[in-house]
Amino acid sequence: MSTSSFVKKLASNDRPTRDAALEALRKFLSSKSTKSMSLLDMEKLWKGLYFSMWFCDRPKAQERLAENLGSLYSQVILKDDFAKFVEAFWSIMIKEWPSIDQWRIDKYYLLIRRVVRHNFQFMQSTEWDSEILQKWLDVMNRTVLSGDKSVPVALPYHLCDIWVEELERVLFEDLKDLQSELDELSKEDEDYITKYSELLKRKVEIASEAPITELISPFTRLNKEALLKTLREKCKEDVLDDERLKDWGSVEGDEEEEEEEDDDDEDASEEEWTGF
Repeated sequence: MSTSSFVKKLASNDRPTRDAALEALRKFLSSKSTKSMSLLDMEKLWKGLYFSMWFCDRPKAQERLAENLGSLYSQVILKDDFAKFVEAFWSIMIKEWPSIDQWRIDKYYLLIRRVVRHNFQFMQSTEWDSEILQKWLDVMNRTVLSGDKSVPVALPYHLCDIWVEELERVLFEDLKDLQSELDELSKEDEDYITKYSELLKRKVEIASEAPITELISPFTRLNKEALLKTLREKCKEDVLDDERLKDWGSVEGDEEEEEEEDDDDEDASEEEWTGF
């Protein structure tokens, strides 16, 4: 395969040319030929895919293209190439992000959301294979969630915004019907508590089979080590303290912190009291 020819076709202004190139790319990535590809080759491919999104103007077309590109991870790429393909994506996004104007920024946020979703879907399809998961975490920790100054802060910020939401979508895909039934009820309905309890029980069971602590570990690290205070706080507020994680039984509540706060309050009261 000539990587340069794919790049030119994927970045073409002509939609049929881009669509044909994307279909050819799907066939290529699902073949064993990718074993000869280096990280640089995959970065060149993602550069082409990046520009295919750049030239996509209509909202519905953008959503369709973002979904198609994201699905390369869950439906096409081989297991051995998964981590390398993830790294290629983030390498290009980090390099190109400063050049994205305000009129195109939303479509790239959408693309990132879809890529994260399909990353989760792929790893779930492997039953969260530990080797694949660790390689993926290594890539995330070295690239977009490294906390390095070279990474535009908007990228980890966006991941904080979407991480738990996309994880929830993927983990509980099979519970959509039950969730829809619950959404149609008001809290005053007799069946509400029963259905809510059933749904929550199912979620806890499913979540217990997923390595959620590891999946949020990059944010745990950033919460402690990120140079920017605002990023440390955002990791805690939008990911680590998300109530959904507590509902699933994936993280413990802050009982110890609350107890310490109570003790501090009591100490402060004793110091301020001026009776007798």
